[in-house]
Amino acid sequence: MTDAVTPPATPPATPPATPPATPPATPPAAAWHGYTEQADIDYIATKGWQGPADAVKSYRSAEKLIGRNPDQLLVMPRADDADGTRAVLAKLGLPEKPDAYDMKIGLPKDAAVNDDFAKSMQGILHKAGITSGQAKQLVGDWNAMTLAQQTQAVKDYDLSVQSDKKALLDEWKGGHDRMMNSAKHAVKSLGFEGDMIDAIERQVGYAKTYKIFADIGAKLGEDTFVRGGDGDRGFTGQLTPAEAKTQWEDFKADPANVKALGDKSHPGHARAKEKQNAWFKVMYPE
Repeated sequence: MTDAVTPPATPPATPPATPPATPPATPPAAAWHGYTEQADIDYIATKGWQGPADAVKSYRSAEKLIGRNPDQLLVMPRADDADGTRAVLAKLGLPEKPDAYDMKIGLPKDAAVNDDFAKSMQGILHKAGITSGQAKQLVGDWNAMTLAQQTQAVKDYDLSVQSDKKALLDEWKGGHDRMMNSAKHAVKSLGFEGDMIDAIERQVGYAKTYKIFADIGAKLGEDTFVRGGDGDRGFTGQLTPAEAKTQWEDFKADPANVKALGDKSHPGHARAKEKQNAWFKVMYPE
């Protein structure tokens, strides 16, 4: 009997080989400048800087070209850019607040400053964009000019008073003291104080002020004319030339007086002549 042939066993399939693992990709090296914003990266690329040395060299070149640190440069704003203009002025010395301006520059230490005026000027200076340095110059010059004007005004006023006093002496002649006493009496009676009289004097002048009050005093009945027994004002040297002229004109207006003055045989001739001589002595002093 023929033995059956047993076919060989099929060898087991060989499993496919596992491919080796792909090593992780190496991340690109960080840029030398460390910037990540694309705009910055593009800017550096445009400049062609390859490292810090290139950037430093470029900065030094720019600084040398403009003659100063680029940080000190000011960017000029447009004419209609109010905020930009104020920002530039702030860098130049514009104070943050108006009250930072010193309004006493150039004044004596004990000088009084009008607070309302000072605050108004501080506001004007700040609104106009005046720097602290400019304000010192402006305020200092203004205060110096004002002081000079005030000093000159005092000198001019003193000269004016002296001139007016002389004018009153020349006008009132022997009646000067009486007229001044009359003026002073009016001032006292009406309750005027010294500062009030000073204010009036500065407005209308010394001479006019005392002529007004002398006239008021006479109307108040406080003139010191010495009257004769017949009711005529006497001739004690207290009449002013103007008063003497008025009395002389009143005297001539009476025909009886004219007759007595012109007729030497008239009983009243001596008295009439005495009056005429006294009036003329006041009106036409030698």
